[in-house]
Amino acid sequence: MKKILIQYAVCVLAVALMVPLARAQSQTAGLQATFAKDAGTLSEKFTGLARVMSGKYDWKPGQGVRSVADVFKTTLPPARVQTPAPGTSFRDCSNGCPEMVVVKQGRFTMGAPAGEEARENLPDQFRGRSVPQHLITIRHEFAIGKFDVTRDEYAQFVAETNRPDPDNCITANASGTGFIATNGKCRPDPDSCITVNASAGFIATNGNWHSPGFPQTGRDPVVCVSWDDAQAYVAWLSAKTGHVYRLPTEAEWEYAARAGTTTARYGSDNPAEFCRYSNVADLDYSEQHPGDSGSNRACRDGYAFTSPVGSFPPNQFGLYDMLGNVMDWNEDCWNTNYSGAPTDGTAWQSGDCGRRVMRGGSWDADLSVVRSASRRGIPTFYRVTTFGFRVARTF
Repeated sequence: MKKILIQYAVCVLAVALMVPLARAQSQTAGLQATFAKDAGTLSEKFTGLARVMSGKYDWKPGQGVRSVADVFKTTLPPARVQTPAPGTSFRDCSNGCPEMVVVKQGRFTMGAPAGEEARENLPDQFRGRSVPQHLITIRHEFAIGKFDVTRDEYAQFVAETNRPDPDNCITANASGTGFIATNGKCRPDPDSCITVNASAGFIATNGNWHSPGFPQTGRDPVVCVSWDDAQAYVAWLSAKTGHVYRLPTEAEWEYAARAGTTTARYGSDNPAEFCRYSNVADLDYSEQHPGDSGSNRACRDGYAFTSPVGSFPPNQFGLYDMLGNVMDWNEDCWNTNYSGAPTDGTAWQSGDCGRRVMRGGSWDADLSVVRSASRRGIPTFYRVTTFGFRVARTF
């Protein structure tokens, strides 16, 4: 019976993901063979799922499939090994698997305290998204990436799945704010348009994850990746390792970022000291983007664009770049505030699921948004040179 349920759940996900229809029909015979094996292992089924996700696709929330994590939670058998002690670092493979850190169970207050957004001079249109504060109790065991997923790690995924390059990416130009359209399309797929803004401070480029328009090393965080790309990556990683990899929930992410702190940031809130802890829009950035008036000109962090992961001190949980460098995709659907949010650390799977939560600030970010409580809702198909991700693992 368990095998039948596993086969049914994976088939449901495959059907929901196989778009456009013509591409799906061309894969049907092989996929059915993979999913129909009575003796097929869970790893084989994950491999089939990852193959489906290696091309373009569109999530179909109306059919009950919201993300890979939903299926993995219901199809994996109970854990058979003891969870490593909190703080333990590990990798599940030596070729492409991110280094993970086990996070202790605990409680924390999620959201921005009264007065923080005003004190940080957060623009009015972004205020009120991180309230009301609410107590979160995390009783489940999980691990989170010690670093953001790197270019080398993402390259391993691309090589093993033959994933095609995307057509475009969005990056900042000298004027600093706004968006422009690309390809003239407005469909929820990787070729979609970006909302037009008269200031046109962001530009569409022909860049992609391995050619974002500025120098990177293999140890820099991968950028120009969408939420959809990240879901394909965690499906592949789960297939590769036989463990449940996924994106962190928003509550898990903030719990891990705060690491026991209650201040706006786990490092320093002093603009003159902030460059010691995070890669943000600073003097180095402003010299490359002189039109961006939101830069922190009180210090230099040594980087005008991304920095190799681990270039700055970790937080109290031993995690690097939780604030700054690149923003992290989270699992949760977007809601404009925390009214009705889960309190157990699980993902919020209702609201605007065409947008997902993005956290952490980035190399081009004003300090007002580089805070543990700061959050944004971004369409799942956006690829931007400041967007990356880190993974979580369920035990």
